[in-house]
Amino acid sequence: MLSAFHSGEKSGFELLLTDRQDFETPFEIVNFPEEFLPGWTGNEIRSNASRIFQSGNLGRNGSKALAVQPISTFNGELIVRLSPENLVNPKVQFFAKSVQNGTGTRPAQVFYSWSENKDRDFSVPQLLGEAIEFGNENQEFRKFQFALPQEFEDSEQIFLRMEIRYGSGSGNCARWIMDDFEFGEIIEDTIPPTLVSVKGFDERELLVQFSESVDPVFSQFLINYNLEGVEPEKVEMKSDSLIRLSFNQPLEKGKEYGLQVAGIPDLEGNFLRDTILNFQFFDPTFIPQKGFVVNEIMPAPKTDLDLPNVEYVELFHAGDYDYRLGNLRWSNSRSEVVLNEYWIKPGEFVLLVPENQAALMQDFGKVIPIKNWPTLLNSGELLVLKDDRGAVIDQIEYSTSSWGGAEFSGGGYSLEIVNPYYACDQSDLLQSSKDSFRGTPGKENSVLDLSGDIIAPEFISWRFISPTQLELTFSETIFPDFSIGNFTFQPAFLIDSVVSDRSKIILEVELEENLEYLLSISGLRDCSGNSVLSLEPVMIVLPTQAKIGDLVINELLFNPRTGDPKFVELQNLTEKYLEIGNWKLANLDESGKIDQVQVLNEFGLIIPPGGYLAITTDSGRLKLAYPRSFSGLFHEVSTLPSYPISGGKVVLLNENDQIVEEFGYDEDLHHPLLRDSKGVSLERISAESSANINSNWHSASGTEEFATPGRKNSQVISGEFEGEMILIEPEVFDPEGSNGNTFTTIQYQLDQAGWIGSFRIYNLAGQLMNVLSQNEILGVKGFFSWTGTDSQGKKVRPGYYVLVVELYDLSGAVKLIKKTIVVATRL
Repeated sequence: MLSAFHSGEKSGFELLLTDRQDFETPFEIVNFPEEFLPGWTGNEIRSNASRIFQSGNLGRNGSKALAVQPISTFNGELIVRLSPENLVNPKVQFFAKSVQNGTGTRPAQVFYSWSENKDRDFSVPQLLGEAIEFGNENQEFRKFQFALPQEFEDSEQIFLRMEIRYGSGSGNCARWIMDDFEFGEIIEDTIPPTLVSVKGFDERELLVQFSESVDPVFSQFLINYNLEGVEPEKVEMKSDSLIRLSFNQPLEKGKEYGLQVAGIPDLEGNFLRDTILNFQFFDPTFIPQKGFVVNEIMPAPKTDLDLPNVEYVELFHAGDYDYRLGNLRWSNSRSEVVLNEYWIKPGEFVLLVPENQAALMQDFGKVIPIKNWPTLLNSGELLVLKDDRGAVIDQIEYSTSSWGGAEFSGGGYSLEIVNPYYACDQSDLLQSSKDSFRGTPGKENSVLDLSGDIIAPEFISWRFISPTQLELTFSETIFPDFSIGNFTFQPAFLIDSVVSDRSKIILEVELEENLEYLLSISGLRDCSGNSVLSLEPVMIVLPTQAKIGDLVINELLFNPRTGDPKFVELQNLTEKYLEIGNWKLANLDESGKIDQVQVLNEFGLIIPPGGYLAITTDSGRLKLAYPRSFSGLFHEVSTLPSYPISGGKVVLLNENDQIVEEFGYDEDLHHPLLRDSKGVSLERISAESSANINSNWHSASGTEEFATPGRKNSQVISGEFEGEMILIEPEVFDPEGSNGNTFTTIQYQLDQAGWIGSFRIYNLAGQLMNVLSQNEILGVKGFFSWTGTDSQGKKVRPGYYVLVVELYDLSGAVKLIKKTIVVATRL
């Protein structure tokens, strides 16, 4: 009698055994008639994965097992010595399955026969199961039983012969695996089958696994299956204990389902109890990006090393559910192949190898033989794994430099990745294997490091690389699983497209120039799964390209304190955001030619409306030197043109190298009462007046730390006359800076050009103290400044002073204006 059961244990079986073999003991490499295990002989025992051999991990629960590989010139033959004496109705029982070997269709066919003699007079061989019981496919273990013929029951010793034959078909023959062989008294099966597992087969189909062989008729009744109120449209028996159910509609990925099964017996007539098995559905044909990764590459194997001289590519299952690899496309730069049907579990490895060398790699793990192997170039190439829809699952590119030295690239070393769970491209992270075998096929990489990155990525900056391309920069590479929906603008408008380039994301947009938008970013993560730190909406503005007249040189520190940097400050005179990235700073050489040109920022630089921008070589140090300017605008450059302490010229150029402005400076522009100019900047008083008017520059106020980088100057005139021809600002000042200002400005605004004017300062006694202007042709507006000194450069006494302005025009009209100025002192 022959019975087949699934590998699940059945409580209620009682065994009285005289012989048992679990195949865990190492095989002796000897052939018939010598025994490779106690009581066991074989016609050709091998130490490698051929003929009859001990499999290291194909047994039940990953244990060792006996394996037989029939080929066209070899059928395996096993003879087992058994002792039936004093047993009642003894039976043989064992677990067996087939393992796929290549792409052929030949099954392994198992025959058994009996004899009281080890080498002759065996009974007529009986086929175990059906002709295709052990097809060339990856099966689950099943339990088999057959009884000892009655004529041998009283024998003291008998011999069981098992022949594993090369079945009919084409191509390779299946590999046959046996485990947990037992001989003794076995009680009849009265236990019903159970539902072991349910899992997806594709988006519309399920695989239902029973604990043992089930009735082939009852198991295919549609009414016996119910998936939350829905019967399948088709039932197919994949094997004696495995059923495939097909449904009309796709199932929902990740959803928890309950499958109800009833009315199905085993081969002994024991009916399954009504059962509901809950499971989470996943489509095994849907493999997400980086869910299945290229883990190791051996492009340049060598002879006479521990590993076989075989090219291979190791793939690793980095996902969460079983995958079906059938129809995956594997390619290099020259050819592409389609993988055959193959199931792989999370955390497992599988080796892609040339079909004609597959046997050499069987001992190293699971193997998928590739008939038309895409040869791996030693010099390097791009390897790509795609699904049947053409979507890239993983890709990696290597070159000779990937090995880190010629002794490795030419030494038979494989290339390994450090972390298979790293979600981004790892081409730059490949390393030579550190294993003593120079490779780790089928097992954990020698360079494995799962410590991982736990630091969340940060948004760094944005810039326009063209009027319609906005580039966002992050602190590290962003995993490219985002879409347009991860970015929203306010005011709202449509984003045309979004692309990724490692740590940069480029949005195709059409923004209105100089309109402020708020960009919100969500749902981004790095390659280790860390989400981008939450951030407030970012203000984005498409700037206007600056033109001549939009910016001026506003402040200069050319004599910094020891250890502090120099800086040049620019001021935006417009109400627009200006792009000045391609503008430049320079100086003049001894012959007066432009020299030492420094581009501000070739990647773009924006200055806001009315903004002040300090350009320096060390913005951090500059902020420490002038803490009140900490929140000002700064831009750091690698070097500034040379601006000597003794004096020189600051030149501002636009993107076309046109001179926008020149400023000739020296120490004499500082306040005459300033004792030490080190660390004191020169500030421009009026942006409307030329930079080359000496009186348009003054020392920065001591109450403002002697410099105001990145913010409004301490010495500036407002330009608001409120209808008066002459405006003094401030009307009270201390030449030594106790109230902030070390000078005062006298601004004029006339109704027409052509006036001739004289500006004089008198004390209350009527004595002339200083002449600011004598019969000077005036413009429509302008200004003079007074530092509180007399015509000899000496500080005047504190008190009241009178400004007398005399104006004459060409028609003879005369205007005389008097204004009071107060010179203060520190109390």
